[in-house]
Amino acid sequence: MAISIEKFQEQGGRLKTDDIDFDSFRANPLDEHVLRCIGYMHDIEYQTVLYTREMLLMPAWKDPQFTAFLTLWNYEEYWHGQALGRVLAMHDRPAHDPRLTAMRSWNHRTLAWSPLVFWTLGHAIRRFPAVHMTWGAINEWTANAAYNRLAKIADHPALTELLGRIMRQEGRHAGYYAAAARDMLEERKAQKVTSWFLRHEWAPVGNGDVPKIETSFATAYLFGSGEGAELIDRVEERIDALPGLRGLNLVRNAINDARQHVIDVEGAVPEARMYEWTRAELEPEIV
Repeated sequence: MAISIEKFQEQGGRLKTDDIDFDSFRANPLDEHVLRCIGYMHDIEYQTVLYTREMLLMPAWKDPQFTAFLTLWNYEEYWHGQALGRVLAMHDRPAHDPRLTAMRSWNHRTLAWSPLVFWTLGHAIRRFPAVHMTWGAINEWTANAAYNRLAKIADHPALTELLGRIMRQEGRHAGYYAAAARDMLEERKAQKVTSWFLRHEWAPVGNGDVPKIETSFATAYLFGSGEGAELIDRVEERIDALPGLRGLNLVRNAINDARQHVIDVEGAVPEARMYEWTRAELEPEIV
């Protein structure tokens, strides 16, 4: 059953950052690999407004609950990008408008054509909304896992607090997408269409929106070894639980491909700091 928009209105809104000690990043800076992942996350969070543009071209725009969700989702993701940009800025890295302008200039051909692609899919394939909502759920689950993993690797109090707040909002987004996907996937035809699109087209969020090596690096560094695999096991369990989608191994396969891409381009994937998960730390990924 779809989640009521009232839940987002009551619990959502602008990410609270007034009490985050951003100055602590000057005295205790993050390492190069963590900052590279934050740069990737910054770009993807800010890209949400362009994903929203694509979704509004599908027939679901007629549903006021759907457009209300998109409004709140886009607003919250914007402030995630703002907060991550402040972390980059404290390390004297490009952030916000200059970084986004460069990214969108690099990606202008894809950005120009994507609305037409989504309009066509939405109007030509009746069950495409099931594909989209399932895709969205998987992306939100993996994003939440990525923030969880990065917080543990960095082990920086200010970053841990900031990413924890982002994760709580991402968890609500995942819940909305997943609930809608489950409803739509009750139909056998929707299962077949969704399974086909996921097996042939799904890739980690950001693929095509930022340089592929940046998506591959974040994917491989966060999940390619060690405790990151445990988080991905939880994501795969959630995908398997959706009607008709058991056994796709989408995320595991994508991680293997990303790891090989980084090795081919850069020679190796850096090893992340090791630690041990508690059950409580794994459970927030299940939304």
